[in-house]
Amino acid sequence: MFDCPKPIFCYQIHQLSFSPHTDAKGIMDLLKFLSPKHVILVHGEKPKMATLKGRIQSELGIQCYYPANNETVSIPSTQFVKALASDAFIKSCMNPNFKFVKSSSRDGNESASKAKNLMLCLQVTDERVAEGIFVMEKGKKAKVVHQDELLLMLGEKQHIVQHAYCCPIHVKNSESADHTLVNNVLCITDRCFWHRLFFAVLCDEFSDGNVRDFGEHLQVESFHLSICSKDSCPYRITDSAQNKSESLFCCCTWSVEDEKIAWKIISILKNFDLNSVKGLLGADSCINRGTS
Repeated sequence: MFDCPKPIFCYQIHQLSFSPHTDAKGIMDLLKFLSPKHVILVHGEKPKMATLKGRIQSELGIQCYYPANNETVSIPSTQFVKALASDAFIKSCMNPNFKFVKSSSRDGNESASKAKNLMLCLQVTDERVAEGIFVMEKGKKAKVVHQDELLLMLGEKQHIVQHAYCCPIHVKNSESADHTLVNNVLCITDRCFWHRLFFAVLCDEFSDGNVRDFGEHLQVESFHLSICSKDSCPYRITDSAQNKSESLFCCCTWSVEDEKIAWKIISILKNFDLNSVKGLLGADSCINRGTS
């Protein structure tokens, strides 16, 4: 048996008939009639939703939320339910969810040098959270199952929304970047060099250790980045005025929940300046390659 002290679920679902174009007054009247304990606003302009949330909480004393897309809302429950737990759910709870965080610590010896005083320490945390779906079927005991099991129970397949974009990167052919030149031609085709360079750039930007190198691609959360060598990539938007000899492309894919991270990285790529990363090139011997 699995003790679920504070499950988040609904005992009953009621369908109410009202106009979808109801104004703020109509919504307030409806809430006065229903007197719910919690309200979630799911559609509307953000400033107006914020105003309505304030009215609901101040005038009616009802806790109100207006979450952004993909944001999770946790509603506390005072109910205690004893439920069965599936093997798949229990197994998923036992899997570690390690997160690596870099932090600086100081040495206690004041006479030690700065280099010794400031050391990068790798902290490992395990933020393990039991996430399951509470199922109540008629005539059966309540059960907590893994999300993949629910799809099988419903006879459905999992659908993942994923974005893809082949991002152009304009690289200036300057003398300050002479270590990337062979016979005065920019080595756009040197995938290993650019792969390592972008790895250093992202590690410098995301200092929490979330950037991983898988050889063929780099990964930050669900965001994947790889040097694109296809002449006609389906995810590429070409520019006729673009000088191909001074540009390379990075294929990027990501899940919808990591959209903010994705566009942050794409912005870094689009504003990439080779001169600004000369320090990274010289600091890491595995990035600074020789001409071949």
